[in-house]
Amino acid sequence: MPFILITRAHKVADPKYGTGSMATQPAAGKTASQLMAATMVVSMVGIFTGICLLFVNAGLAFRVLAAILVGVVGTLSFLRHSVYYRSDQARMGWTQENPEFQLEVGYANLAIGIAAFAAAILDWGSLACGITIFIYGTYLFCAFLLHLRQAIAVDDLHHPGQRQRAIRSTVSTGFFVAVLYFFAFLAIVRAG
Repeated sequence: MPFILITRAHKVADPKYGTGSMATQPAAGKTASQLMAATMVVSMVGIFTGICLLFVNAGLAFRVLAAILVGVVGTLSFLRHSVYYRSDQARMGWTQENPEFQLEVGYANLAIGIAAFAAAILDWGSLACGITIFIYGTYLFCAFLLHLRQAIAVDDLHHPGQRQRAIRSTVSTGFFVAVLYFFAFLAIVRAG
């Protein structure tokens, strides 16, 4: 998955889209962009480490995969969506007065991440690790479908660059979902 730096945005009055729309500004989405970059780096490290460990100790590999690809990624996503939600809105080119759904997305990431940490740290076995990986993959598959819908939408997406961001999100999320499902399948098969 290539590193994708998302255009940062800042809330301003825009004559075309109205007050509160997003126009490109370098600082507003910086924190969320950094968290997104960290998420991608952690994902690549987790995938590489997991593949290497599969050849040495499969049980340990699934614990590490659950902890990194679900626990750490879920926690970073929680921070991005819930703690730094305004920065995340700017990164995505969104504006909204009531960010409750965005906060819920962050809480869901955190809840699944905590379950993965528990399965890995408490050594609940390959089945538990595989199930947390599968659940996170399914959760992100739903996000993939939303990104895909945005990417192929015929109407204007409110902001220049939105369609390109949606396409990048579709590709990167689709790749990550495929990887999660692959590792979940291996873990569940190993568990018998």
